[in-house]
Amino acid sequence: MPLVTSKDLLERAAREGYAVGAFNANNMEMVQAIVETAEEEKAPVIVQISQGAINYAGADYFAALVKIAAQKALVPVVLHLDHGMDLRINVQCLRAGFSSLMFDGSRLPFAENVAITRQVVELAHMVGVPVEGEIGKVPTTGGEAVPYEELRQFFTKPEEAVEFFQASGVDSLAVSVGSAHKMKVQEAILDIERIAAIREAVQIPLVLHGASGVKDDQIPAAVKAGIAKINVATELGKVYTAEIKRAFAADPDEVDLRKYTAPARAAVKEVVREKIRLFGSQGKAPAVFVDGGAWSRPDVVREAPE
Repeated sequence: MPLVTSKDLLERAAREGYAVGAFNANNMEMVQAIVETAEEEKAPVIVQISQGAINYAGADYFAALVKIAAQKALVPVVLHLDHGMDLRINVQCLRAGFSSLMFDGSRLPFAENVAITRQVVELAHMVGVPVEGEIGKVPTTGGEAVPYEELRQFFTKPEEAVEFFQASGVDSLAVSVGSAHKMKVQEAILDIERIAAIREAVQIPLVLHGASGVKDDQIPAAVKAGIAKINVATELGKVYTAEIKRAFAADPDEVDLRKYTAPARAAVKEVVREKIRLFGSQGKAPAVFVDGGAWSRPDVVREAPE
C-alpha cells in the first residue's frame, strides 16, 4: 500500500494504549527487515531516516527504497525524518515524499525552537504531512549509561510542553523523561509520572527517543502513561554490525557481500519483532484498501485467492 502519514496511526495508538515502533534504517537490508517484520506481525510501522543517513546516501534514495517496501506491504508504513536539524533538511525530505517530518530544535533557545518548528509545521501541513517536535533534550552518550540524576537537568517540563505545543502546532511531541541516545546498555529508567503529566497537559501523542537504552520493564508503563511512538536505532545497529563481524570472521575470504548482509538482515528482523511485541502493536494494523474498492484486514487479504 502507499505510504501513510503518522498522524492517524499515533492518535489511534494513544487512544488504544499501545505504541508504534519507529525503527531507523541505514540501508536496503534494514528497510526490508523492518517492513517485512511489521507485515509478519500485522503491525503499523514507522521507518525512520536520520539526517546522518540522508547525508550518507540522499533523501531520494531512501524515499525510493521505503516507498517500494511500503507498496509491497499490506500494513501501514510511514517514512519519517528523524532528527531533522534545520528547515532545509525538512523541506528536502518533504519534496522527496517523506510522509512524516521532525524538526529537532532542542539544542536551541526556546523561542528559536518554536519559531523554526512552526515554519516546518506550516509548510508540511499545506500538503497534509504531520510534524514531530522536541522540547526538553534527550542527550547523546558515548554508549555508556547516564546516571538518572544527571539526566534530570534535561527533562521536559509539562508547562513548557504546553507552551511549545500551542505556539508550534506540532502533531506529536518528543520528550525527555530519562532516556539517552546511543546507549549500548539497557539501564535507563523513565519518569513515568512526568510522561503522564505531559500527556494530560498537551493531549497529543508523545514520542520516546533513545529507547535502545531503556529497560524493557519500563516500556509498558510508559505506553500506558502516554507514549505512542518509540524510536529504536542503536540496538538495530548493534545486531546488524555484530552479525556482519560474525559472518566475516567465519569466512573472511568471502567476496559475495550478500553472505554477510543476509544474516545481518535476519538479525535485525528478530529485534524488530521483539520490539513490536513489547510495544503492543502486533495485530494493530488497521484495514487496508485493496482491489480498488474493498476494505479488508491484512490477514484476510493474505488468504484471498490471487
